[in-house]
Amino acid sequence: MKKNDIGYGSKNGINNVTYGEDNAEEKGNSMDNAETRISNEDALFHIKDGLTQLEKTLKGDGYAFSNLICKNKNLDHIPKEIEKYIHLKYINMSHNKIEDIDMLYELNNVVFLDISYNLIKNLKKIASLCLKNCVYLNLSHNLIKNVEDIKMTNIIELDLSYNNIEKMNIYFSNTVKKLNLSNNNISNLDFKNKLNDLESLDLSSNPIKNLEFFEITPNINYLKINNNTTLPISQLANLNSFKGLQYLDMQNYLYFKDISYEEVMQILIKNTKDIKLKMFNGKLIDNKA
Repeated sequence: MKKNDIGYGSKNGINNVTYGEDNAEEKGNSMDNAETRISNEDALFHIKDGLTQLEKTLKGDGYAFSNLICKNKNLDHIPKEIEKYIHLKYINMSHNKIEDIDMLYELNNVVFLDISYNLIKNLKKIASLCLKNCVYLNLSHNLIKNVEDIKMTNIIELDLSYNNIEKMNIYFSNTVKKLNLSNNNISNLDFKNKLNDLESLDLSSNPIKNLEFFEITPNINYLKINNNTTLPISQLANLNSFKGLQYLDMQNYLYFKDISYEEVMQILIKNTKDIKLKMFNGKLIDNKA
């Protein structure tokens, strides 16, 4: 049975299939921009074609597709009609040319969302009522420069790596546990609120200039600052303030490049006397003298 043959809330064949109701008004839209209209039709075709995993709805009153896989479809936008697909839980729209994800914000059953490898430049505010059940969001490999507040209420893992982000002076979801900001242009981490649940933070390949963000990330146990040439060696003393830090990666750190591993460990031990660091650059640390 084809997806378009199932019906829209009908009881023919499958009881109350509700994966998204097509509207007759789609055909009545203005004809002033044929190119845009065709593009929207193509986008809708790929959306419908990418629907999989027919499941019973949460209310138990019908069936709906829970997965949407639209990778490598050359999409340059997300059609507004996607807002009707309220039962989606898993969305992968990576490797396209999408510039805006606003249309996904109201899909509150989505748990997994991958929009990596697209052309997003600005990440608009995600309010607490938006994507409220999403626990994983991947926005890596875009062109994001500006990030507005992210207040998702259940986000656990967020990947913003490989973008053009310069500032993170925003309100951020305090539920996030794993945050990847690697390969951006961030020099200072200055969230407007404390991230008590954050455990893993990747700041590799950023021009980070200080480690003075320990007060807003008090419970980090894994910190990655690989490929850094801008952090003064005097800033390493702040490692002592990350009281839960156990795993630290600083591969290719400017001041560690031309000295022996033993010398690196001496510097590290000197600057981490107050914490219980277990591993450095993937290697177990011997008991401190």
